[in-house]
Amino acid sequence: MDAQLAHARLTRLVEINQLLMNTMDPNELLQAILASALQLFSAAGCSIALIDDTAQQLRFAFVLGGARVEEFRIRLGQGLIGWVAQTGQGVVSNDVTQDPRFFGNVDRRTGFRTKSVLCAPLKQGDEIIGAIEVLNTTDPQGFTPEDLQLLMAFGGLAATAITRAATFSTVQNSQRALQEIVQDRYRLVVGTSSAMQEAIRLARTVAATHTTVLLLGESGTGKEVVARAIHQWSPRAECPFVAVNCVALTPELLESELFGHEKGAFTGAIAQKKGKFELAEGGTIFLDEVGDLAPTLQAKLLRVLQEKEFQRVGGVRDIRVNVRILAATNRDLQKAMQSGTFREDLYYRLNVVSITLPALRERAQDIPVLAQHFLARYCQELKRAPLSIDEQAMALLQAHPWPGNVRELQNAIERAVVFAAGPRITPADLPVQLQQPSLRSPQTLPPLPFTDHIPPLMTAVNEFKRALIRRALQVAQGNQTRAATLLGLRQANLSRMMKTLGIR
Repeated sequence: MDAQLAHARLTRLVEINQLLMNTMDPNELLQAILASALQLFSAAGCSIALIDDTAQQLRFAFVLGGARVEEFRIRLGQGLIGWVAQTGQGVVSNDVTQDPRFFGNVDRRTGFRTKSVLCAPLKQGDEIIGAIEVLNTTDPQGFTPEDLQLLMAFGGLAATAITRAATFSTVQNSQRALQEIVQDRYRLVVGTSSAMQEAIRLARTVAATHTTVLLLGESGTGKEVVARAIHQWSPRAECPFVAVNCVALTPELLESELFGHEKGAFTGAIAQKKGKFELAEGGTIFLDEVGDLAPTLQAKLLRVLQEKEFQRVGGVRDIRVNVRILAATNRDLQKAMQSGTFREDLYYRLNVVSITLPALRERAQDIPVLAQHFLARYCQELKRAPLSIDEQAMALLQAHPWPGNVRELQNAIERAVVFAAGPRITPADLPVQLQQPSLRSPQTLPPLPFTDHIPPLMTAVNEFKRALIRRALQVAQGNQTRAATLLGLRQANLSRMMKTLGIR
């Protein structure tokens, strides 16, 4: 090789190493590796494949140059690149038709005609993580042994960069998961009720598997807490737990949140964004209020459950994920299927194992232990000396029907800790609807909004909803979050219902 060319290549290799070490996003890094390889060698194309140890396959993570295809896989050891990834040896093949290791199906899949191949392993220390190949040299003398030496050196740099980026991405995901856990409002408190103990027994049993779980129960019964517990009890505990509320966003925004989007996919998409499914790689994704998913998103979720793959918004490449799905809803999905608002095939995919969490009124004997737990926690968070609950206050707690379930009890105890003047929580420190039973008794429900005629059923139902919501807002002094708790709803659900019913 010409000394001047060798020096130029070495200089370029040093520059490329600096670029790779400064690139932490895994997708951007792969593109940078392939673009750099094309600059080093006079060739028509370049591709990279990473080893999937669990499946003993090579995953073509990206292809640049003449062959642009969706992600695909081949068996480890298959084809020239598979042989290199398996053996760790480099290959120079200037006429692939004469090389028995060449695998023609790749060309048929990509539409690219391979003539010559230069291929080197991606080695991080003694570990082979994949292989990189340069295709169809434009040099009349073909690929040379010196070219292979350079690609082997480049492959070592690329492997180190890929390993660093993967570690960095894992740490980022773990940090996100840790932040979510730190922000969690309460931990799992079982109590003595047989219904809750049976639910937790099922959760512990299914946690050891990779099975999809559907958590059922009223709003506020602790479905997300149980989902987090399943994740922590599972083999995926060291990987991310990502929670998504399926009613907090419009269907369009939720699709981008779940699956990510490509740059330019829609107005405002100024950069590529990974979705929650990608961020949950290796771990668990929790889909809360899954019964409210739009039909288009139901179809996309079904594909993830069936094929373990999806496409970003505006993308054309299939992305495979290793994610466990936990879902929750307070809706009656059987009725939703009958009415055509929820897909039957999706229901049976989600409902592999279902766990129903009892309402707090069905486990009243657990109220004291839950109250004591929240009391200790909020005393610590609010930096107050330990408090106790007097007998009258505890009696009121146990007598309340708790339409907002555990979440409502938690909010009541937090409020009591804030307002308690002495060392004990008294009835005066509790929310007004606990102090005055008349506010929650059936007799105080609003009267029927009609007296001399029978309107259509849906008209009557909507009128009753308006009256009941206005009454809850009156009791809550206009606070929507509090009114939602009284009604056993999420605040987002209440806001949406108020908009539908024309309530200001």
